[in-house]
Amino acid sequence: MKLFQIVSAGALIVSLLMFIPTAFAAVQFYGSDIDLGADGNAKITLTLTFEEPVKGFQLGVFGSVKNFNATSNAGPPQCQVYTGTASVIDCKMNLTEDKRTLELDFETADFVKTIDGKSLFSIDLSLSQNILQASTAVKLPEGYALANTTTIPEVTPPATNIVSDGRRIIVNWNIENVTSDKSFKFQTLYEPTKGAFPVTLVSIGVIALISFSSGAFLFYRRMRKPKEVILSVLDDFEKRVIEVITAAGGEINQRKVVQDTNLSKAKVSRVVKRLQERGLIEVTRLGRTNKLKLAQKKFGEN
Repeated sequence: MKLFQIVSAGALIVSLLMFIPTAFAAVQFYGSDIDLGADGNAKITLTLTFEEPVKGFQLGVFGSVKNFNATSNAGPPQCQVYTGTASVIDCKMNLTEDKRTLELDFETADFVKTIDGKSLFSIDLSLSQNILQASTAVKLPEGYALANTTTIPEVTPPATNIVSDGRRIIVNWNIENVTSDKSFKFQTLYEPTKGAFPVTLVSIGVIALISFSSGAFLFYRRMRKPKEVILSVLDDFEKRVIEVITAAGGEINQRKVVQDTNLSKAKVSRVVKRLQERGLIEVTRLGRTNKLKLAQKKFGEN
């Protein structure tokens, strides 16, 4: 029987998918960026940096995967996706000691369910190996806010922070040392704002956080260095790129950023675009790559 037929054979097989041996080496960094649409579609980017080079990686996904793409800083991986009610992503790579990062991009409409007029996003990112550091960011659709509770406590670790980019709310988790025998799940309940934030404890907290951030900005500028203030609101990928540029004296070739962060070219390009849009870096075309420079005014440099 073909593997895609086995995947959709029944609930028992689906549950076993999550225990497929994925790789022998621990995962040094496991990042997930999740962009939720108002239609329930989720665009997902998973970034895995292995502690040691591995030749293969498999991941079970509880849902039908579409628009799949895979990249690696060690060259294009050979990936196959077997999809049904559950999916299996099977990749072969040629990672090296210096290049150990794999990035998976895909979409699915199976992670969001409607409950009493609210939307519940639920994702299981469990692996069969230890995770040394993990970072997850869930961006709610524009016009939506958290409802009742940020997370479902019995299956989800508490959110590290909740921020807003001015248009959308972003829920972040930063976790260390997740062992292979532990589940790694995240859930977020949200609902339309209908022109205003829902009057719930979480929403009040988010509004207070945004108001506090705006009202106390001058205070923080006096008490903290501009760079520290900026880094506190960036995700882990953005911080890594900023730190590499800073270490190079505030100006660096984008190709060198790819090497020093151990991220894929595609991932670095997306992070660079976000940082440029925020006015944190200046980007100048330089041959077949870009020259990146910290924005002096933003970082309080002369």
